[in-house]
Amino acid sequence: MSTEQAARRRTAVVLARYDASGAAPEGIDPANFAAACLLDSYEVVADLIGVTSGIAGPAAVAEMLWPGALHLPSEMTVPMMAHQLSEVADELVVLPADLPDLPGLVLAKLFKVLHRTDLAIAPEQAGGGCAAIGVSLPLADWIPDDALDLDHNPFERLTMAAPRRSSYALGPTWHRLRTPADLRRLDPGLEGWEETRALLAARALAAD
Repeated sequence: MSTEQAARRRTAVVLARYDASGAAPEGIDPANFAAACLLDSYEVVADLIGVTSGIAGPAAVAEMLWPGALHLPSEMTVPMMAHQLSEVADELVVLPADLPDLPGLVLAKLFKVLHRTDLAIAPEQAGGGCAAIGVSLPLADWIPDDALDLDHNPFERLTMAAPRRSSYALGPTWHRLRTPADLRRLDPGLEGWEETRALLAARALAAD
């Protein structure tokens, strides 16, 4: 990493309202499943070196946060967040709370390009949303506020709005947990996602 890149202030925030409750399998309370996935998703960003982590969510998420982490209101949109954090961060990556097994490398690759582009998207694998969206701060004027929705991949729209091709970039894809069928995408070989893994293991034992 160059000195210029290392000096940039980076923040990554998990948006709790994009939760995994809809993917809870039979026998697991959807709220408990969503909480486990949120914690695992947050652990991914908290483990990133040189990145300030945070969660945008209700008061209850405060107990999940590492020291020095950000706790932002649930209703905060990505543009609102970008405006609020523009004085303390140069790059912001936001992600949903339904990515328990996301490799930190996916987010690292977004941060890697944000020093030279306005926006970077990690598309949702086998879905129409985003695994993460990264923006340089302050937010570029050409990016429509309503385009930064994690449930809708804005890439085609943004290619038409961007002043030049170098203004945006695509990152790696990753899967999200939206329905119980998506659980088959979880990779037992990947490190992490301990809370979600333990919940699913307990359910399997109970079923036996």
